[in-house]
Amino acid sequence: MDVHVLYELLEKYQAGKCTDEELERLDKWFASLGGERPDHLWKEGGEAASRLTQEKLQELKRRLNITPAPVISISRWKKARRWVAMIAGAALLSGSLYYLLQPESRQQQLVKSHRRPVHHNRHITLPDGSTVVLHADSRLEYPAAFNKSTREVTLVGEAYFDIKRDTVKPFIIHSGRLRTTVLGTAFNIKAYKDAPEITVSVTRGKVKVETEDDRKLLAVLTPDQQVVYSMKDAAAQQQRVVAIVQTNWTQQDMVFENESFGEIIGVLEARYGTKIVFDNPALTECLIRASFSGKETLDEVLSVLCTVRNATYHTDKDHRIIIQGEGCK
Repeated sequence: MDVHVLYELLEKYQAGKCTDEELERLDKWFASLGGERPDHLWKEGGEAASRLTQEKLQELKRRLNITPAPVISISRWKKARRWVAMIAGAALLSGSLYYLLQPESRQQQLVKSHRRPVHHNRHITLPDGSTVVLHADSRLEYPAAFNKSTREVTLVGEAYFDIKRDTVKPFIIHSGRLRTTVLGTAFNIKAYKDAPEITVSVTRGKVKVETEDDRKLLAVLTPDQQVVYSMKDAAAQQQRVVAIVQTNWTQQDMVFENESFGEIIGVLEARYGTKIVFDNPALTECLIRASFSGKETLDEVLSVLCTVRNATYHTDKDHRIIIQGEGCK
């Protein structure tokens, strides 16, 4: 990647203005250095960038047995051109080859796919077993594994979270100007880019909502409470709500009125990101009437559908789900 282009991308990333295609290009660049793109690196300033430079060059030296270029300490972002040039040069000469030779796991593929908005809702299982229903035209950024002392994700748009409890590893969602922290609970966040408000609603458990920049506490929410944060006034209003009503959108496309099994499976493939095939093509024409909240796992949904049609299913070595059974008379 041209050094000047890379510099412009990093500036846009710092300002939170990268497109999905540009984020993917940055992902490849960071991966060529041997790691993932740090979601909040640039908020920490130039010193953090300098530390990353040193860490990545030393890592490349150990891995490739090369002598890294000298690192210049940077105190301000606008002086970072020389730093970018040195790192980009090291990446182009060595790290890129290493990146290209590494096989990409299914989890890494899913992580990348959820960073791109699509026009349908998606059900996501995170590395810790927590689940997320991601609204259409929204995106979620998260690592392939939660290895640190916290579990952190970044949301742009709307999502319903059902978080697996872990008292020693809190779950943190970054959404625009807000930071939401939980241990184990279920809640909804609406934080669309350029929207005038950010809303957090709780259906189960307890969450803490703070401002992202200065960690000012805005609210501690319990079931059927929500906080609405005004972007214009930088002010929050806590309200009582019927939280289940706030999350009715998760049911979209999951109410089936005498639809064919084949059509339903097409919806599930897109929603859960999994290939599903019929062992017996005659099953595709079977009509089914079923309704789901949209928060169920794929196993829960398939268990109901297959029971209705007297069918079974299993997962093969290629991660495909195979549905078996007799056709309809």
